[in-house]
Amino acid sequence: MTKTAVATVLFLCLGASTALAGTIRVYNNDSKEHTIELKCSGSSKTVKVKGSTTASYTFHSSSKECDIVGGSVKFPTKKLVDGQKWKFKNDKAVKN
Repeated sequence: MTKTAVATVLFLCLGASTALAGTIRVYNNDSKEHTIELKCSGSSKTVKVKGSTTASYTFHSSSKECDIVGGSVKFPTKKLVDGQKWKFKNDKAVKN
């Protein structure tokens, strides 16, 4: 195998190991759509949560958590972490 081929294989293997994602589950009891503005490993993301729905949302990042930087719902924390479950009611998020 040539040096270029070995370097390519190593790059692909290392790149695959750093690609992570986190998922949160949201129960939106409000009838209106909410947004969550996130900063994940330096990248900005906006999650739209439709009214009166339950869904899982995945954020792709190099870590399993994202900072909450804004949005239409108030969280009691500054970070969203993979595996969390949240309930939205009256424009507030409560850990479920």
